[in-house]
Amino acid sequence: MADYYKQHWIDIDAGRHAAYDQILAYHPALEPLIKALDLKPGLKVLDVGSGPGHTTLELARRVGLSGKVTGVDINAEFVALAGKRAKDAGLKADYIQSPFPPLKFADRWFDRVWCKNVLEYVDSSSDTVAEMARVTASGGVVVAIDSDWDMIALEIGAAARERTERILAASKAIAVHEPRIGRRLHGLFCDAGLTEVKAEILAGADTVGRALPMLKSSFARYARDSGKVEPREVDAWLEDVDSAVAAGRFFFVLPQFVVRGIKR
Repeated sequence: MADYYKQHWIDIDAGRHAAYDQILAYHPALEPLIKALDLKPGLKVLDVGSGPGHTTLELARRVGLSGKVTGVDINAEFVALAGKRAKDAGLKADYIQSPFPPLKFADRWFDRVWCKNVLEYVDSSSDTVAEMARVTASGGVVVAIDSDWDMIALEIGAAARERTERILAASKAIAVHEPRIGRRLHGLFCDAGLTEVKAEILAGADTVGRALPMLKSSFARYARDSGKVEPREVDAWLEDVDSAVAAGRFFFVLPQFVVRGIKR
Protein backbone atom coordinates (compact mmCIF):
# COMPACT_ATOMS: atom_id res chain seq x y z
CA MET A 1 0.00 0.00 0.00
CA ALA A 2 3.03 2.28 0.33
CA ASP A 3 2.72 3.63 -3.20
CA TYR A 4 -1.00 3.02 -3.79
CA TYR A 5 -1.40 6.75 -4.46
CA LYS A 6 0.69 6.29 -7.61
CA GLN A 7 0.01 2.67 -8.53
CA HIS A 8 -3.75 3.06 -8.75
CA TRP A 9 -3.17 5.46 -11.66
CA ILE A 10 -0.94 2.94 -13.42
CA ASP A 11 -3.27 -0.04 -13.03
CA ILE A 12 -6.78 1.02 -14.05
CA ASP A 13 -9.44 -1.55 -14.91
CA ALA A 14 -12.03 -1.04 -17.65
CA GLY A 15 -14.74 0.04 -15.22
CA ARG A 16 -12.58 2.76 -13.71
CA HIS A 17 -11.47 3.91 -17.16
CA ALA A 18 -15.13 4.43 -18.07
CA ALA A 19 -15.72 6.35 -14.83
CA TYR A 20 -12.65 8.54 -15.29
CA ASP A 21 -13.73 9.30 -18.84
CA GLN A 22 -16.82 10.87 -17.30
CA ILE A 23 -15.18 12.44 -14.25
CA LEU A 24 -12.32 13.99 -16.23
CA ALA A 25 -14.36 15.18 -19.21
CA TYR A 26 -14.01 18.80 -20.25
CA HIS A 27 -16.81 21.03 -18.96
CA PRO A 28 -17.39 24.79 -19.39
CA ALA A 29 -17.07 25.06 -15.60
CA LEU A 30 -13.32 24.68 -16.18
CA GLU A 31 -13.22 28.02 -17.99
CA PRO A 32 -12.12 30.07 -14.92
CA LEU A 33 -9.22 27.65 -14.51
CA ILE A 34 -8.10 27.64 -18.14
CA LYS A 35 -8.40 31.43 -18.28
CA ALA A 36 -5.36 31.65 -15.99
CA LEU A 37 -3.18 30.21 -18.79
CA ASP A 38 -3.83 33.21 -21.08
CA LEU A 39 -3.80 30.98 -24.17
CA LYS A 40 -3.18 32.37 -27.65
CA PRO A 41 -2.76 30.81 -31.11
CA GLY A 42 0.73 29.50 -31.77
CA LEU A 43 1.74 28.67 -28.20
CA LYS A 44 3.42 25.44 -27.10
CA VAL A 45 1.61 24.00 -24.07
CA LEU A 46 2.38 21.11 -21.72
CA ASP A 47 -0.40 19.28 -19.84
CA VAL A 48 1.21 17.49 -16.87
CA GLY A 49 -0.92 14.48 -15.94
CA SER A 50 -3.16 14.68 -18.99
CA GLY A 51 -5.34 11.64 -18.16
CA PRO A 52 -7.82 10.70 -20.91
CA GLY A 53 -6.93 13.92 -22.71
CA HIS A 54 -10.22 15.80 -22.78
CA THR A 55 -8.84 19.05 -21.35
CA THR A 56 -5.66 18.72 -23.41
CA LEU A 57 -7.79 18.76 -26.56
CA GLU A 58 -9.57 21.90 -25.38
CA LEU A 59 -6.18 23.56 -24.88
CA ALA A 60 -5.22 22.44 -28.41
CA ARG A 61 -8.35 24.03 -29.86
CA ARG A 62 -7.32 27.34 -28.29
CA VAL A 63 -3.73 27.40 -29.54
CA GLY A 64 -4.82 26.25 -33.01
CA LEU A 65 -2.83 24.46 -35.67
CA SER A 66 -0.05 27.03 -35.38
CA GLY A 67 0.49 25.90 -31.78
CA LYS A 68 0.91 22.52 -30.16
CA VAL A 69 -0.11 20.81 -26.94
CA THR A 70 1.76 17.90 -25.39
CA GLY A 71 0.24 15.70 -22.72
CA VAL A 72 2.26 13.50 -20.40
CA ASP A 73 0.69 10.83 -18.22
CA ILE A 74 1.75 7.75 -16.26
CA ASN A 75 -1.05 5.57 -17.64
CA ALA A 76 -0.44 3.91 -21.01
CA GLU A 77 -4.15 3.41 -21.81
CA PHE A 78 -4.89 7.08 -21.17
CA VAL A 79 -2.10 8.06 -23.55
CA ALA A 80 -3.27 5.71 -26.32
CA LEU A 81 -6.90 6.81 -26.03
CA ALA A 82 -6.04 10.50 -25.89
CA GLY A 83 -3.80 10.19 -28.95
CA LYS A 84 -6.63 8.59 -30.92
CA ARG A 85 -9.02 11.35 -29.84
CA ALA A 86 -6.60 14.04 -31.01
CA LYS A 87 -6.15 12.35 -34.39
CA ASP A 88 -9.89 11.92 -34.87
CA ALA A 89 -10.49 15.57 -33.98
CA GLY A 90 -7.73 16.82 -36.29
CA LEU A 91 -6.06 18.68 -33.44
CA LYS A 92 -2.35 19.28 -32.93
CA ALA A 93 -1.79 17.38 -29.69
CA ASP A 94 0.49 14.49 -28.85
CA TYR A 95 0.84 12.38 -25.74
CA ILE A 96 3.76 10.75 -23.98
CA GLN A 97 3.56 7.93 -21.44
CA SER A 98 6.04 8.58 -18.66
CA PRO A 99 6.25 8.79 -14.87
CA PHE A 100 7.32 12.13 -13.40
CA PRO A 101 9.24 13.84 -11.94
CA PRO A 102 11.44 14.42 -13.84
CA LEU A 103 9.72 15.75 -16.96
CA LYS A 104 11.52 14.49 -20.05
CA PHE A 105 11.61 17.78 -21.94
CA ALA A 106 14.26 20.39 -22.65
CA ASP A 107 14.72 23.53 -20.58
CA ARG A 108 12.46 26.47 -21.46
CA TRP A 109 10.62 24.45 -24.13
CA PHE A 110 6.98 25.36 -23.42
CA ASP A 111 5.17 28.70 -23.36
CA ARG A 112 2.51 27.42 -20.97
CA VAL A 113 2.47 24.55 -18.45
CA TRP A 114 -0.78 23.24 -16.96
CA CYS A 115 -1.29 20.69 -14.18
CA LYS A 116 -4.72 19.89 -12.74
CA ASN A 117 -5.42 17.61 -9.77
CA VAL A 118 -2.18 15.70 -10.19
CA LEU A 119 0.33 17.02 -7.64
CA GLU A 120 -1.48 15.31 -4.75
CA TYR A 121 -0.46 11.95 -6.27
CA VAL A 122 3.17 12.40 -7.33
CA ASP A 123 6.20 11.17 -5.37
CA SER A 124 7.43 14.73 -4.90
CA SER A 125 5.27 17.78 -5.53
CA SER A 126 8.22 20.14 -4.96
CA ASP A 127 10.36 18.35 -7.55
CA THR A 128 7.44 18.27 -10.01
CA VAL A 129 6.73 22.00 -9.67
CA ALA A 130 10.47 22.70 -10.06
CA GLU A 131 10.42 20.64 -13.27
CA MET A 132 7.34 22.48 -14.51
CA ALA A 133 9.22 25.75 -13.99
CA ARG A 134 12.36 24.39 -15.68
CA VAL A 135 10.60 23.45 -18.93
CA THR A 136 8.78 26.82 -19.15
CA ALA A 137 10.21 29.53 -21.41
CA SER A 138 11.10 32.97 -20.07
CA GLY A 139 7.92 34.97 -19.70
CA GLY A 140 5.85 31.78 -19.85
CA VAL A 141 2.96 30.91 -17.54
CA VAL A 142 2.66 27.96 -15.15
CA VAL A 143 -0.75 27.06 -13.70
CA ALA A 144 -1.49 24.32 -11.18
CA ILE A 145 -4.88 23.42 -9.76
CA ASP A 146 -5.32 21.04 -6.88
CA SER A 147 -7.56 20.21 -3.97
CA ASP A 148 -7.01 20.02 -0.23
CA TRP A 149 -8.39 16.83 1.29
CA ASP A 150 -8.48 18.35 4.77
CA MET A 151 -11.00 20.89 3.49
CA ILE A 152 -13.54 18.45 2.07
CA ALA A 153 -17.09 19.13 3.23
CA LEU A 154 -19.59 16.33 2.71
CA GLU A 155 -22.95 16.41 4.48
CA ILE A 156 -25.53 13.67 3.88
CA GLY A 157 -27.33 13.78 7.22
CA ALA A 158 -26.56 13.50 10.92
CA ALA A 159 -27.09 9.73 11.06
CA ALA A 160 -24.39 9.17 8.43
CA ARG A 161 -21.95 11.78 9.70
CA GLU A 162 -19.66 9.54 11.75
CA ARG A 163 -19.44 6.91 9.01
CA THR A 164 -18.80 9.60 6.40
CA GLU A 165 -15.83 10.88 8.39
CA ARG A 166 -14.36 7.37 8.63
CA ILE A 167 -14.88 6.70 4.90
CA LEU A 168 -13.19 9.96 3.92
CA ALA A 169 -10.30 9.36 6.36
CA ALA A 170 -9.77 5.83 5.02
CA SER A 171 -9.80 7.11 1.44
CA LYS A 172 -7.31 9.87 2.17
CA ALA A 173 -4.99 7.47 4.00
CA ILE A 174 -3.98 5.64 0.81
CA ALA A 175 -5.28 7.61 -2.18
CA VAL A 176 -3.10 10.70 -2.04
CA HIS A 177 0.52 11.33 -1.19
CA GLU A 178 0.08 14.98 -0.20
CA PRO A 179 -3.49 15.58 1.01
CA ARG A 180 -2.78 19.25 1.84
CA ILE A 181 -1.23 20.09 -1.52
CA GLY A 182 -3.76 22.85 -2.23
CA ARG A 183 -2.55 25.10 0.57
CA ARG A 184 1.10 24.32 -0.33
CA LEU A 185 0.96 25.29 -4.00
CA HIS A 186 1.68 28.99 -3.49
CA GLY A 187 4.85 28.23 -1.53
CA LEU A 188 5.98 25.59 -4.02
CA PHE A 189 5.66 28.07 -6.88
CA CYS A 190 7.73 30.61 -4.97
CA ASP A 191 10.35 27.99 -4.11
CA ALA A 192 10.62 27.07 -7.81
CA GLY A 193 11.60 30.66 -8.64
CA LEU A 194 8.35 31.60 -10.36
CA THR A 195 7.35 35.25 -10.07
CA GLU A 196 4.08 37.17 -9.76
CA VAL A 197 2.64 34.13 -8.01
CA LYS A 198 -1.09 34.49 -7.44
CA ALA A 199 -3.54 32.11 -5.80
CA GLU A 200 -7.29 31.87 -5.62
CA ILE A 201 -9.73 29.30 -4.32
CA LEU A 202 -12.83 28.13 -6.18
CA ALA A 203 -15.30 26.33 -3.96
CA GLY A 204 -18.71 25.94 -5.51
CA ALA A 205 -21.17 23.75 -3.58
CA ASP A 206 -22.64 20.63 -5.18
CA THR A 207 -26.17 20.10 -3.89
CA VAL A 208 -27.49 17.91 -6.70
CA GLY A 209 -25.00 15.03 -6.81
CA ARG A 210 -22.64 16.02 -9.61
CA ALA A 211 -19.85 14.48 -7.52
CA LEU A 212 -21.49 11.03 -7.40
CA PRO A 213 -19.21 9.46 -10.05
CA MET A 214 -16.16 10.59 -8.08
CA LEU A 215 -17.56 9.45 -4.73
CA LYS A 216 -18.55 6.04 -6.10
CA SER A 217 -15.63 5.28 -8.39
CA SER A 218 -12.85 6.89 -6.38
CA PHE A 219 -13.62 7.61 -2.74
CA ALA A 220 -15.56 4.39 -2.14
CA ARG A 221 -12.93 2.29 -3.89
CA TYR A 222 -10.13 3.88 -1.90
CA ALA A 223 -11.97 3.22 1.35
CA ARG A 224 -12.46 -0.45 0.45
CA ASP A 225 -8.85 -0.87 -0.63
CA SER A 226 -7.55 0.77 2.54
CA GLY A 227 -8.73 -2.12 4.74
CA LYS A 228 -9.70 0.43 7.38
CA VAL A 229 -13.46 0.00 6.90
CA GLU A 230 -15.57 -3.04 6.09
CA PRO A 231 -16.91 -3.30 2.53
CA ARG A 232 -20.46 -3.52 3.90
CA GLU A 233 -19.96 -0.15 5.56
CA VAL A 234 -18.88 1.36 2.28
CA ASP A 235 -21.98 -0.08 0.61
CA ALA A 236 -24.19 1.34 3.36
CA TRP A 237 -22.50 4.71 3.01
CA LEU A 238 -23.17 4.76 -0.73
CA GLU A 239 -26.83 4.07 0.00
CA ASP A 240 -26.80 7.04 2.40
CA VAL A 241 -25.28 9.21 -0.34
CA ASP A 242 -27.93 8.18 -2.86
CA SER A 243 -30.69 8.78 -0.31
CA ALA A 244 -29.36 12.25 0.46
CA VAL A 245 -29.32 13.16 -3.24
CA ALA A 246 -32.86 11.85 -3.71
CA ALA A 247 -34.07 13.82 -0.68
CA GLY A 248 -32.37 17.03 -1.78
CA ARG A 249 -30.12 16.99 1.31
CA PHE A 250 -26.78 16.36 -0.38
CA PHE A 251 -23.98 18.90 0.12
CA PHE A 252 -20.40 18.52 -1.12
CA VAL A 253 -17.52 20.97 -1.46
CA LEU A 254 -13.95 20.18 -2.48
CA PRO A 255 -12.12 23.51 -2.81
CA GLN A 256 -9.86 23.92 -5.83
CA PHE A 257 -6.71 26.00 -5.35
CA VAL A 258 -5.65 27.76 -8.55
CA VAL A 259 -2.07 29.04 -8.53
CA ARG A 260 -0.39 30.92 -11.37
CA GLY A 261 3.22 32.00 -11.76
CA ILE A 262 5.50 33.54 -14.42
CA LYS A 263 8.89 32.17 -15.44
CA ARG A 264 11.66 34.75 -15.34
